[in-house]
Amino acid sequence: MASGPPPAATINVRETLALLDGPFAAVAAGVAEDRYAFWLGSGISFGRVMGLKQVVARVIEFLRLQMIMGSPDCRFLKALNEVLGLAQLSDEEWSRVDFARPFSEWPDSPTIAGRLVNNYARLLDIMVDGEAEDFLLWNGADVPATFADPAIEPDVEHLCIALLILEGAASDIATANWDPLIERAVDLLSGGQPAVVVCVRPYDLREPALKARLYKFHGCAALAASAEATHRPLLVARQSQINGWVARSENAPIVNRLIDIIVSKPTLMMGLSAQDANIQAIFAHAEARMPWPWPGDRPSYVFSENLIGLDQRGLLRNVYRTAYTPTTQQKILESALIRAYAKPLLVALVLHLLCSKLRRLIDLTPGTLSSADREQLKQGVVALRDAFAARADVDRLAFVRQLVEHSGRAIALFRDGGDSGAPRRYSPVTGTPMQQIAGDPSLPATGLREAAAAIGIIGAGVSRGIWSLEDVDPNEPQSGVARVRGGSGTVNIFFAANSHAALRLRIGGHIADDAEAVLVHSAEIAPAMARSPRGAPGRTGRVGVREASMAELLNEAVNSNELVQRFREQVAI
Repeated sequence: MASGPPPAATINVRETLALLDGPFAAVAAGVAEDRYAFWLGSGISFGRVMGLKQVVARVIEFLRLQMIMGSPDCRFLKALNEVLGLAQLSDEEWSRVDFARPFSEWPDSPTIAGRLVNNYARLLDIMVDGEAEDFLLWNGADVPATFADPAIEPDVEHLCIALLILEGAASDIATANWDPLIERAVDLLSGGQPAVVVCVRPYDLREPALKARLYKFHGCAALAASAEATHRPLLVARQSQINGWVARSENAPIVNRLIDIIVSKPTLMMGLSAQDANIQAIFAHAEARMPWPWPGDRPSYVFSENLIGLDQRGLLRNVYRTAYTPTTQQKILESALIRAYAKPLLVALVLHLLCSKLRRLIDLTPGTLSSADREQLKQGVVALRDAFAARADVDRLAFVRQLVEHSGRAIALFRDGGDSGAPRRYSPVTGTPMQQIAGDPSLPATGLREAAAAIGIIGAGVSRGIWSLEDVDPNEPQSGVARVRGGSGTVNIFFAANSHAALRLRIGGHIADDAEAVLVHSAEIAPAMARSPRGAPGRTGRVGVREASMAELLNEAVNSNELVQRFREQVAI
């Protein structure tokens, strides 16, 4: 009997890719085409900013520290007793409460905080006499310091979302999070170039479009810290705010935009329990306007979880309505659950997307190769993807950072023949979703199609055991984009989109005439390069630069086996 996928807590990136290649292939394809809207919750920032348990503990300790000990009329004691009342302490637990000691030292503090997590909105709705309505949130939880600390760096999830944004695969993102980590990740990878419109106020919807819109419908801590008068009131956390949020006229433009997104794009939800009443209401309104069918071409609602919680199950019942029956319930739940948490899922989505774009470019290469022969090259790309994925789980954050570094350098050398050095901007493969690649009139001039075919050849060689890949050092100028060990030794491989890039690779010192290197041209090799002739066919043992033109090879090879063999002969690996 076949076993199911591993639990979300232990699944690795390679196993997650198997889900995206298999039962959730339609979801992966939908993400690549920018069909899915991402709905994100606090789970994607776990470990970077304070979780609800910590927020609860911080508020309790804040109130305890403000108390006037021995004063039964103390307004802070009154509020603290209301907070503890929400936790429904037993008489025995009450007997162990000691206001003279820090909350962390209370014997039942983990239990109390755990009970209050699901009541966090009611807790924050408790008012302290003489203070503002949001006193417990703004002062008790200390939103600016807790959620907008400039020292907090983006984690794996934020960097991967930024990668998807820059690749044109995540143009609509809705989040209940206050932290600015997605924005910071995009700034980091784009070199500070504007790429995301942050929408908190209705007026933000009028900003000109960039690569993506980030709808922070519960507010933004960074903006609240820098513009307290306008953005502090927009922080949504209290139960009274959540319950009335959809009905408030001033929120109507944001509400309507979110409803439009839900009805026009399937939903991929990560780290979001969907327990808040306003989230449930938005999805219910969307269903009333234009429901998604079940079953459809792809899952309309997908959760990145180990199990679908009660609130998420309620959301599915609301949106599928008559299709959600005792007979269909289990199939709906299975189609809606990717058993992988955000870290492995997002890393896998990035790798899957990059691989899919390269495979699509191989489909578009010039020449007479059949579909079956192109499939062989595409499988070579998949082999490389899987080899890299096997290394991702040792340190996922380091892996994603290395992906940015290596790809930024590789594409800079390929397109321009030069590299600005670290820190490097991320250079997307295309910057557009999958379905727009073929229609790009500039595509033939980019050399991307031919480079993708060359990557497929290298991958095919790896999968057939012809050669193996070794690590490269992106900070070493003469280190190749790839480093291959074959029967004749180890060689650095560079790619050049055109003769200009090829010339600059030499002028910039990346390729020396006496170096053991391979230069793969996308186009025909320009006559000006004749001073450094290509190596003779066959394994001659000559040390030096060997060059190959993918345009020539693709036009001359009649099948994929001949293409691989002729590539081997040209570069003498």
